[in-house]
Amino acid sequence: MTLQTLTYVLEIAKRKSFSQTAKALFLSQSALSTAVKELEEELGIQLFVRSNRGVVLTTEGEDFIKYAKDIVDRSELLALRYQTHNAGQTMFSVSAQHLPFAVRAFQKLMDQMGKAEYTFAMKETSLSNVLYEVSTGKSQVGILAFPKEHLELLQKSFASYNLSFTEMAELTTYVFLRRKHPLAERDSLRIEELEDYPFVTYDSDSDTAYHTEEALILEPLRQTIHVSDRATKMLLLRSTDAFSIGADLPNYNRDIYFRSRNTELRAVPLQNAAGRILTGYLKQTGVLLPERAEQFLELLQKEVEQLHLPTGQKEF
Repeated sequence: MTLQTLTYVLEIAKRKSFSQTAKALFLSQSALSTAVKELEEELGIQLFVRSNRGVVLTTEGEDFIKYAKDIVDRSELLALRYQTHNAGQTMFSVSAQHLPFAVRAFQKLMDQMGKAEYTFAMKETSLSNVLYEVSTGKSQVGILAFPKEHLELLQKSFASYNLSFTEMAELTTYVFLRRKHPLAERDSLRIEELEDYPFVTYDSDSDTAYHTEEALILEPLRQTIHVSDRATKMLLLRSTDAFSIGADLPNYNRDIYFRSRNTELRAVPLQNAAGRILTGYLKQTGVLLPERAEQFLELLQKEVEQLHLPTGQKEF
């Protein structure tokens, strides 16, 4: 088994064709077939089933490529670290849920770096992917925010990934809606009062309920809109009577499009929230964080502290 053969298998699984994979890799189809056959004989399993419509993975093949992809990804990360960067460059990567305060801390870290050479990565993703990326070393830290009541269950997930979680703060839960929304002038809101309005939520790639991207929607609502990026979510909140729930949203009021008072957002405290939002960071258990990660976490702590404003309406 070689890294090259693993790459062949991943490409075949992606393209669902030996012939197309062979062309893409500049190989003969016979050479590709031989390589896969030798791997199957070595493993004692069948990876693919051929048909007139192409090839599909067997059950053993689907299991195999999960591990193969992890190995190939790690090798690419290793090559990226030592082959394409200067030794003097600073490298840092953080994975986070869709958390604007984490992005603001990342921006301030960039500002502090000035003209120094560095390679940084800020990955906004699902909770499940945050766990995976920190556990595999793709990111040094992961930033999460979730209902406090989910902590006990999540701790089991953290342990299974050999990760430790450090709490930073408990945050107030807000309903975000536009200034023209019929409920925008309320001092607080109950979830029952929102049942007639569309709820905008981030999609999650996990079937695990406590891995949800959203804060405290525990029962299904009549109207739900699933989105996968922040720009779509913001557009819907600012242009319709849809609402979202969380602890923070980016401040777009300084942007040209959002300077109009008609597009401002209001943050109204959620009165009957089942609990507060817990935020903090993940790292590999027993691994010391590099200097740049510590610097980022200091900036993040300041951003989190700024969310602790007096309870009441806020404008975004």
